[in-house]
Amino acid sequence: MKTRSKYPILLAFLTTLPLLQACGGVGAWEGTITDSAGVAVVHNPATPMWRAGDEWTATEDLRVGTVAGEPEYQFGQLAFVEVVDDGTMYAMDILAREVKAYGPDGIYIRTIGGPGSGPGEIGQGAIFVFDDGQGGLIVPDLGNQRVNRYSPEGEPEGSFRIELQAGVPTRWGIDPSGRLFAQLRGLAVPGIAALEEGDPIVVYDTTGAVVDTIAMLPKGQTLAGVTEEQFSMVLFSPEPVWDLDENGDIYYAMNDQYRVLVNDPDGNLKRIITRDVERKPVEEADRNAILRLLREQYAQFGLPPAQIETIMQGIGFADSYPAFGQIFLGPGETLWVQRIRSARDMAEGQEEGFEFDPQAIGSPEWEVLDSEGRYLGVVTLPEGFAPVNVKDDMLYGVWRDELDVQYLMRVKVTRDVA
Repeated sequence: MKTRSKYPILLAFLTTLPLLQACGGVGAWEGTITDSAGVAVVHNPATPMWRAGDEWTATEDLRVGTVAGEPEYQFGQLAFVEVVDDGTMYAMDILAREVKAYGPDGIYIRTIGGPGSGPGEIGQGAIFVFDDGQGGLIVPDLGNQRVNRYSPEGEPEGSFRIELQAGVPTRWGIDPSGRLFAQLRGLAVPGIAALEEGDPIVVYDTTGAVVDTIAMLPKGQTLAGVTEEQFSMVLFSPEPVWDLDENGDIYYAMNDQYRVLVNDPDGNLKRIITRDVERKPVEEADRNAILRLLREQYAQFGLPPAQIETIMQGIGFADSYPAFGQIFLGPGETLWVQRIRSARDMAEGQEEGFEFDPQAIGSPEWEVLDSEGRYLGVVTLPEGFAPVNVKDDMLYGVWRDELDVQYLMRVKVTRDVA
């Protein structure tokens, strides 16, 4: 069954779902760590450990891109940035359906892939690009229902098939040993498993066979109303988020509560990290702005107006924003948790006529927790920057300017404090 042709609206949406050792002086931590059947339960207070002047800082180190310059430096829609040991950066462009490689100085090297279904070509829905640990690249290609492999020179080196019947991969990851992971989403449509127990994070071998399940995430609620007869979603409903650290541990949570679980590489739960936060209400102005943005995004995917209207009729909203935006594994074995800001938050201090940007719901403020899960403090990233990768003290990700033009950006985290 060719699911990508039968459910184009669904797959288009899924591609947009939208991912430490304490240095310097710190104050006394006021939280608690208890043991529950061998699992460390960490409960954080509202007060961070960093004292005034001890906070880490983040500053732009490199920006790659242009509005109207050489095509090698223009991007349609950046999704992910991979970085390898020599500093080479690989940027996945969803719209162009290609990967562009840049040196550590930001100079263009080559383009890999391109739109199509032939060997090495990339279909719709490709978001991630990974270093395979041997000098080559791996690109999961949802549109062509396969995982593409490329040589160090960017030449196609075969692929293996993605079996959507087992669930639709919505997020991918790779650990330091080269194991490829995917979060599978079940759907109540023919040909795709419903996966009522939740979203498994599975491990693939080099042939595409699932060889292990290392975590079971609670089932996301955004698409709970999708069946063969209808398409509906409730935005800001609870959704699972996760990330992998450099040791192969997996951090995962539901974004409606500040409660992050940590499994070791074998899938054993070893830590639970919590903090009390108050969720912000979703107001009418927020809903209207988000609906406008979704119309624009679906139009960019090439969906005809009639299909877009069908989607819009099935969109609803939860009463509150999530408890946090994303989780991210940062420098020095730290966990970063993104704060949420509402339209009301963004309007404070602005002039009359301020227009809410729904893409800015994720705050530039990220709470940083150490390797034990203790709340250190807050790092403010450049406005408009979304980190997707880390190497040493550098964050790599996508930055967009006030005109919504996207750039590859590298941000340096300074941890040396007095």
